Parts: sequence; C-alpha cells; structure tokens
Amino acid sequence: MGELEQFDWEGKQILIVEDDKPSTILLTLLLNKTKAKLLYATNGLQAIEIFKQNNKIDLILMDIKLEGINGLEAARIIHNQNPNVPIIAQTACVMHGDKEHCLMAGCVDYISKPIDAILLLTTMDKYLSKESSPKKIEPTTKNHTFN
Repeated sequence: MGELEQFDWEGKQILIVEDDKPSTILLTLLLNKTKAKLLYATNGLQAIEIFKQNNKIDLILMDIKLEGINGLEAARIIHNQNPNVPIIAQTACVMHGDKEHCLMAGCVDYISKPIDAILLLTTMDKYLSKESSPKKIEPTTKNHTFN
C-alpha cells in the first residue's frame, strides 16, 4: 500500500473551503484516495451555509484569504456554532503571527502552502481517526508538495 493510500476515512465528510480552482483540484485528487465524502465552498459565507445545513461534517479545511467573509471570520462563526468540528487552516499566509490568528479564530491546526501532502494527511488524521492513534509515516525522498 502506498503511503498516500493508507488513509481510509470512509464515512467521513470533509468540507473544503478554497477559492483557488487549481488548489481545489489538487486537494480533491489527494483526498479522493481517502474515500471521504468531499463538500466544497468557494467563500466564507458559502462555507457557513453548508455547515449550517449539514451536521455530519467531520472536518473543515479552511483557506484564509477568501472574498467577502474571510476564512478567519468563517472559522469563528462555525466554531461558535459547533466547537467540536475541527477546522484546519490552509493558507499561503505565512507571516509572523498568522498561525496564532488562525488558532484564536477556532482552528485546531494550520498548514501553510505550498501544502505538503503527507503533512496534510497526517494532520487531518489526528482529528479524523480519534478512535485510533494517528498513523506515523516515515519521510521519503518523494516530494509530495503542491500549492
């Protein structure tokens, strides 16, 4: 089994909040291998509405720089509605203090772009596989980074 194929989140629902189409395509290609059901929003308001209508979302990948309601504000609103749903910020913002702003907004973790596929999957697995311990993956020489 390949290192990317060992994550099996069948029965889980992940909301991807991303306004960049190439990033959405890459996340979809990566996460389709996990068998999770993927939902999509392209802005903060849409993410909030989808979350309100679906109480079965297990995890949210939240881009921070979004049109209208940005990812931080959307994360605050969603976190206030249900603090038990983990929100992972994924952003190209890597300025000093950005991670702290994301955590203060209700995100449980932070992944910077370009996204390292293995780091993303292991981070998500911490929150999606609560009934079992997170998988440990040994680094390889393969480059699994995309943006």
